[in-house]
Amino acid sequence: MKSSERRRGMLGVLLIIGLAVGLFSPHDSFAQKLPVFKLAEPKIQKEQPIRILSNLYKGNPPAMNARDKADALVQIAGKKEVELFKESGGIFMRDVELLWNPQVKPQLPSKDQARGIADKFLADNKLLPSSGPHYRVSFDGFSETALAEEVKGKVETRALDVQANYKVDVSVRGADGTTRSFPVVGGGGRFKVAIGDRGSVVGYYGVWRSISEIASTEEVLPREKAIEQFKKTAGEFKLSKTDAFLAYYSAPGYENQSYLAPVWVVKAEANIDGKIIPLRNTIIAATKYGPEQKKIIPPTARAKDAKPNQPSLDQDEKGGQSMFDRIIPPAYAHPAYEAGASWLYTESGLPGCKAVGNGFVNNLRAAGWQINFNWGGYGAFESDWNRNDDFWVDAADFVLYCGHANMNGWVLHKPDDTSLNYTEVGSIPGSPNDLYGQNDAEWIIIAACGPLQDSHFVNGGGNAFDRWRGIFDGLHILLGYGAVTYDNELEGSRVTELCLAGWPIIDAWFRTAWEIQPSTNGYPAPNGPNIYVVAMYAHMGDYATRNDHIWGKGYVAPDPIGSGQRRVLMWQRT
Repeated sequence: MKSSERRRGMLGVLLIIGLAVGLFSPHDSFAQKLPVFKLAEPKIQKEQPIRILSNLYKGNPPAMNARDKADALVQIAGKKEVELFKESGGIFMRDVELLWNPQVKPQLPSKDQARGIADKFLADNKLLPSSGPHYRVSFDGFSETALAEEVKGKVETRALDVQANYKVDVSVRGADGTTRSFPVVGGGGRFKVAIGDRGSVVGYYGVWRSISEIASTEEVLPREKAIEQFKKTAGEFKLSKTDAFLAYYSAPGYENQSYLAPVWVVKAEANIDGKIIPLRNTIIAATKYGPEQKKIIPPTARAKDAKPNQPSLDQDEKGGQSMFDRIIPPAYAHPAYEAGASWLYTESGLPGCKAVGNGFVNNLRAAGWQINFNWGGYGAFESDWNRNDDFWVDAADFVLYCGHANMNGWVLHKPDDTSLNYTEVGSIPGSPNDLYGQNDAEWIIIAACGPLQDSHFVNGGGNAFDRWRGIFDGLHILLGYGAVTYDNELEGSRVTELCLAGWPIIDAWFRTAWEIQPSTNGYPAPNGPNIYVVAMYAHMGDYATRNDHIWGKGYVAPDPIGSGQRRVLMWQRT
């Protein structure tokens, strides 16, 4: 992705993020004016990834390999990788064998021990900034990667790592001499250390761009004006609640950013056909330094009789192939890899989803995939996901939805009703037997505020297996969230960028959420306060679909169909 495109993406991603009302109410009268900070040019220390790897291997790393990507410098030693983002100086690190691996049964340290390990790792590698005159760095609690698996009618759970989290808050001194803190939202301004078996560091993400000076002090858009702007984008939705609070936005590590500016975070709920649905949170520029007001370009109109060229069924995943053929599929066996996207838009208060949907299909199209559909706004029919799925959702291998959801389903437009509800996919695989995977669908992403809430990680989340096991009629993986999330422009392009680079699909989705979504939203359970990225996948007792890559980029498991099918739910706080 070009730097100019990344800058536009950074501005667009500013149309995201939200926290609870109680966190911001005291700031409203305080913040008639707020400073805008000029950010220093990132100091790219090319030796830093080498030092980190040497530290991880206790001074005796195996031979290292370097790669210079468009957005990052990469160092690899054994099974450990470190990426240094050129746009920010931020770092992403993973142990390829251990991070997010459900087959590992680690001996994990206690939380106190994990905190000590994380503090030492950050200090040894100079990864955590010291608090400065305009910001404060603090510990932000523990989280984990964990899973629940259905085994013979029972659910077994275990943790795969323990994570120590740190955050940055912006400090502003008022005219009365008092200092107030404002949360930092977005992919920057936070740090996560994942600690696995016997105290080994298996993952890390963090970025903070140094402040060089106060660029100016700006009048802040009144809160009522910010909410009014949001309501104009909510279309016909009957909003039951709206609120807003002030924050500062820090972009994901792979994005360019020149100024740290205040933004209004708008959160809302809507009554949609009698159901209260939390909407993806939206950010409105609080000053002239905020996101550009983009020209609204409507989605491509959908003809009433639109259909794919033909109902397609590649038979590309039906078994009978060698592992070699599944990794490097012969042209004669695979007419095309197919993708599609459905997304809501400004008719639903979601200015970012058009870019999410188009980023998803454009990356795949450029890689040679056939795009069966890319329907947005009022063209995102619920019938594509239900009675006509054989022509649309189940006629594509990889499908993305971007919009609004809760634990029970996701919002779409007529014809049919206004959502795909869990009751419509059946209570068990094969009932009904055409949703999803009987034809082509292998992987589905739901970029919304759910629908994978579960009581294993949030009170009141219910049982995600009971709601969604019936979706696996050959489908391999359902990806989504287990909380209210944030409107953005980056999820679709980022997850496909990683998949096309050879990342397993679940790893690509988990990393995308780490980099783009913040860690909390301030909502009460079951929609918050922590944000969880979640994957549910089906397998035949071998965990094989967990390691699925997109076609042509690595191993793909045969369809998990039959009486031996088992399901796993894996989650992690972002």
